[in-house]
Amino acid sequence: MQQHIGGMVNTEQIIDSQTNPTWYLKPSTVVHILVMMFGISAWIGINGIFIQLPLLVNSSPESWGLAAYLVVTIQVANITPIIYSLLRKSSFEINESHCILGMLGMATFVMGLLAFLYDKTSSIAGKEHSTALFILTFFTAAVSCTSSILFMPYLSNFKEIYLVSYFVGEGLSGVMPSIVALIQGIDESPKCNDTSNIADSLNTSARFSPQYYFLFLFMCLLLSSIAFFLLENLSYIKQEKSLSRSSDNNSVNNESKNCNCQRQVSVLSEGSISENDVMESHVCIDTYKKTDVGDISNVHYGQSNNQLTLRNVYLYSLLSIICLLANGLLPGLQPYACLSYGNMTYHLSATLSQIANPTACLLALWYLPHSRKVINCLSIVILIASSYVIYLALVSPDPPLQDSQFGKILVILSWILLIGFISYVKLIITSVFRRKSEKTLFHVGVAMQVGSACGAVLSFVLITFTNLLQEHKPCGG
Repeated sequence: MQQHIGGMVNTEQIIDSQTNPTWYLKPSTVVHILVMMFGISAWIGINGIFIQLPLLVNSSPESWGLAAYLVVTIQVANITPIIYSLLRKSSFEINESHCILGMLGMATFVMGLLAFLYDKTSSIAGKEHSTALFILTFFTAAVSCTSSILFMPYLSNFKEIYLVSYFVGEGLSGVMPSIVALIQGIDESPKCNDTSNIADSLNTSARFSPQYYFLFLFMCLLLSSIAFFLLENLSYIKQEKSLSRSSDNNSVNNESKNCNCQRQVSVLSEGSISENDVMESHVCIDTYKKTDVGDISNVHYGQSNNQLTLRNVYLYSLLSIICLLANGLLPGLQPYACLSYGNMTYHLSATLSQIANPTACLLALWYLPHSRKVINCLSIVILIASSYVIYLALVSPDPPLQDSQFGKILVILSWILLIGFISYVKLIITSVFRRKSEKTLFHVGVAMQVGSACGAVLSFVLITFTNLLQEHKPCGG
């Protein structure tokens, strides 16, 4: 009898070894990989376009003003998450999974078009404009801006640990295009084409054209779409999903309450890479810690949740100014602050500063101080660095130390530190309010979006309607 039972056990083990070979990846490992690939899709489109600007500005009709046009385009695309939020609050039923798949499909298709249409122009009001680039950037930005309130809620279907993989993926959405752009390279100074009466500046030393760069982004988005499809349909990983909402309704509702106010912030702020999602991780993962960041912020600021005190107004104003710089003014001025030092300086400033952003977000996952002194000191550093790069833009095309290596290194370091500190301070200020009422965090989102929009308009006006910003013309024409 014992031998018979033992035989049955051996048979079951043989069957199990055939259906689940030891060389199979564990379901948890597969989900981590798929969620990370899914997270890459959130901001890789917008990050990738801005990283490629050093190669695009010299051939576009807008020239150095191209960045300002793109910043305004992205701000307009923020209407998409607002519309989505209104539809969710209405009686209109939305299938979350189908919506995400549609968004990813659109982002992939648009990036594929961008690879072949990025340099196509058309005449508007008698002037040539990069209309194809603007239109395709709008749809790319629509997906990125909506990802904060669409992709994150979907992850509630899975175990909470996979949030970390999503954050890693979002961080890679800035790092991966930067690495590819560094491999792509760029000429230190544009060469002149003297075959005609017009002196044109050409970039000839890039290892591959923007078309292949955008095709790389297309492949990344395609893989992200496939990853999401597998997350949704692969039966092999069902055990890694959280309990069904019907049987675990209370816990899901509690999690929704904890994360809902953060999603409200994401609706109204443009966001960059994973800043908003780092804040959600502090709320959703650390909810049950006894020592709470919200309690710490209350100790520091000593205010009730709904009071609009002088200190809160100060933080709102500071956050708005920082977003004015980070999401609006500085991206538009970056070509003017960097290109006078050469294409390589702009190239390294654009790529390495994108790496600084997720680095700051990664640091915030482990260490996020809430002292007013820390906020004030870091804000002073940001204002000094911002003043320096704005000064460089205003004195273009003849900035100080233009022909020295020290001047070029100083510009690159200024942009890296500036973007890193801005990302970090935005997280600190937002975390101060994160455990207060939903209305308070809504005000945070409004402050961020108002600052971003004002900065975008300001940079566009300065570049388009004034003569304060001048281009450096290496060909002398």
